[in-house]
Amino acid sequence: MANLIQITPVKTYANRENAQKAVEKKIPADHLTELRYFIHQHIDGRFFPVFIGQQALQHGIHFHFNVVG
Repeated sequence: MANLIQITPVKTYANRENAQKAVEKKIPADHLTELRYFIHQHIDGRFFPVFIGQQALQHGIHFHFNVVG
């Protein structure tokens, strides 16, 4: 049976653009090409970035944003 997982955001942003800007501000552009992420909408309507995979952990992204494996 599948289990539903709810992601609790580290920090949320009012819109997708602000979430995108926060990522670009925290992470150098040369590292962004190596990383994968998506912008997720929380149940309260706000947005937050979620990074995917081991490379995000190796770059220390989990100290700033959510990461899933």
